Amino acid sequence: MDKLKLIKSIVFVLTLLLIIGSFSIIMLLFKKTSTPSALNAKVNLEEPYGSYIKDFKIKDDYIYILASGGGKEDRIIIYNQSNSKPISTININK
Repeated sequence: MDKLKLIKSIVFVLTLLLIIGSFSIIMLLFKKTSTPSALNAKVNLEEPYGSYIKDFKIKDDYIYILASGGGKEDRIIIYNQSNSKPISTININK
């Protein structure tokens, strides 16, 4: 009788591991397919060569980018993610 309980316990543990593993694989596949591919997209901010991004903030559908260099003074670029274009540039006087 003890052998039967041992076999039932082993089957229960293996079944539980199979369910957890299957659930993990399904969630991983769902996460990979639902991740937006825009993260790897190239964006043209229409800034001169030598410009670089100092900082950025994302709020709602807009990205606020603090850019510097490129022969210009520091500036904030407001980028709209939905139409993939910069909306406005705000120059910051020193």
